[in-house]
Order: sequence, then C-alpha cells, then structure tokens
Amino acid sequence: MEIEVEALLCAMSRVLINHPAKGCLVLKEAGSIERLFKEGASFVDGLLKVDGIGEMLFSKEMMEWGRQEALWMRSKGVRLISILSDGYPRVLKECPDPPFLLYYRGSASFGERILSIVGTRVASPYGAECVERIVADIAESCSGVQIVSGLALGIDACAHKAALEAGMETIAVLPCGIDIIYPSAHRDMAVRMLDQGGVLTEYPRDTKPLRRNFLQRNRIIAGMCSALLVGESRISGGSMSTVEYASSYSKDIFAVPGRMWDANSYGCNYLISRNVAQLCLNSSTIIKSMGWTDGYISDIKRQPTLFSASEETKQKLLLSLSAVKGRTADFLCAKAGIDIRELSLVLLEMEMDGQIRKDVSGLWYKA
Repeated sequence: MEIEVEALLCAMSRVLINHPAKGCLVLKEAGSIERLFKEGASFVDGLLKVDGIGEMLFSKEMMEWGRQEALWMRSKGVRLISILSDGYPRVLKECPDPPFLLYYRGSASFGERILSIVGTRVASPYGAECVERIVADIAESCSGVQIVSGLALGIDACAHKAALEAGMETIAVLPCGIDIIYPSAHRDMAVRMLDQGGVLTEYPRDTKPLRRNFLQRNRIIAGMCSALLVGESRISGGSMSTVEYASSYSKDIFAVPGRMWDANSYGCNYLISRNVAQLCLNSSTIIKSMGWTDGYISDIKRQPTLFSASEETKQKLLLSLSAVKGRTADFLCAKAGIDIRELSLVLLEMEMDGQIRKDVSGLWYKA
C-alpha cells in the first residue's frame, strides 16, 4: 500500500495546494495516512464540511495522477514528509500554520539548531561581508548549526554560499515545485546543497514561482528555524514579511545594523530601534543568546565585531581627507592599502563615530 499512500499525499498536495490548514486538519484527525486511505472521501467531506473535495481527492483520475507523481518523486530521490512523519521539522510542526506536506531532496536531517538568514536581493558589499563573516565564525565556533534561506539573489545566496564553503549543512526553501530551481542562476549551488543540506518545498511538481508563493514560503523559513538573522533589508519586502512570521512564532530575531541613510539598511535599523530584533555585531551575539555555547570558546581574533578597523587604518584615512575637498572610495583604497569591502566597513565605523561624512555624490570628507 506504500505507493498508494504516497499517491494520496501527492493528490492532497494538488487538491489543497492553497489550503494547507485544511490538509493539516485532515491528516491530524485521521492520525495516519493509512487510515485516511481506508476512510476515503466521506471522511474528508464530513471533516471539512465541504462537499466535493473528498470526491475530487479520491477520484480515479486524481489518484492515478498522484501515483505517477509519487513514482516520479521516487525516481528523483525526493522524500514526501507529511506532518505526521517523524522526519518533519519539529519546530515547524509547532507553528499554527505549518504545511501538511514537504517535498524534500537532500542529505541532511532537520536539526535543533537552525539559523534562517534573509535579506535584500540587491545586497551591498557591506551586507554580503557581514553575512559571510557571521556564518563562517559560527561554523568555527559551534557545531550542528544548519543555515536555511530562500536561494534568492543577494543575501540568501551569500548565506548559502558561506555555509557551503564553511562545511555547514544548508537548506533552501523554494517558492515553486521541487523540479524548478528558482532563480535558475543558482542551479549549481542547489546541486551542491543536495550533498550538504538540501532543498524543500510544499508545492507539487510544475508549480511556478508565483508572487503569492513567496509569501507562503517565507512562513516556512521563519517557522523551521531556531533563530532568524536579517543580514540587510529595506523597510518593506520579503525579508520583513519573514520577520513578521518569525515574530508571531516567538522566534529569536537578530539584525545587522547599517548606516542610517542607507535604504538597504532601513529595515534592519528599524527592527533594532523597535526592539523587534536584537542588535547583531558578530556571531557570538547569536551563539550566546541561543545557548549554543557547549564547547564554545570565544576567540577575540576570530570573533571581531563587524566594525573592527585598526586605529592605524583610520589614521591613514583621516590624513587623506579634507574638510573641503572630497575624496573618492578608490582614492581612499589606494591610500589605506585595503580593498573596497574592508574600506566600506572602516568608513561606516568612522562615519558613525562622527569622524567623517559623505555627500550626495559619494565623495568623502573629514567631519
């Protein structure tokens, strides 16, 4: 009966694609897929108080479609994980609106230490550097942490890439069917993740990445994590919707600060100012707050704050600047002997300290 059970799950996924709460209700009331299979259409229609859904679900055509789907999933190594399964992410199951079925392909089991990372699709060098440092330091500082994100451009990709390079397991949550990698530019990254994490979705095969799916997907990113980190975000958009979900689930939320007039950091600065998110200056902020400290020894050299420029570098920059003549970033890179990523961090710290200022054209001055 196993293939019939999987066929029924696939059929449910198609019939109830936009009604995950109904799917959860049916499965939880049935107690097992086997019982649901035996009870049939009358059980579903009676439970949902809706005529026709059960008949549609158990129709010959739908069950045959489900069987073909289940066979395809098996051929591709895709696991069907229902909310009744032991393999379902524990903390996601405890949320008020979990998916009733996950399609999952990968090598990782869902652990107890999951850090979800979200942010803007147009990440700045500063935002990318912050996320890369935090992920790399967490990998070195404590074990068993998995990185979850949405495989999108920008901060999502930075998080996945940093995790892969650090040897961490990383899982992507898709807004489409498991047969579609979105965006397609990240296909190679997704393939790497199959051996070092995985990809999952609640949507059946051939489901396109529609706008509404992204918002639904964000609740999974928020729901399955132990903590959420906002690496860089504008005041509105997908990242902030994920924060709303995480807040409603009482998750620990962290945000990386940025310049007060940088639109890419408006969201993070707002979350910190409203006490929605904790100020995150380095990986130890997350590690200590989450209690992931077993075997953890703080190494100051390995755990610098994000603003860690040496005084010598600052002095070089101050000597190169004038209160009346502006200097470009390229000029300052050459004078200080550092690359643009490091320079952006140094300038940010000096700007926040009131030592320097920048005009609308991007030129830097001594304050």
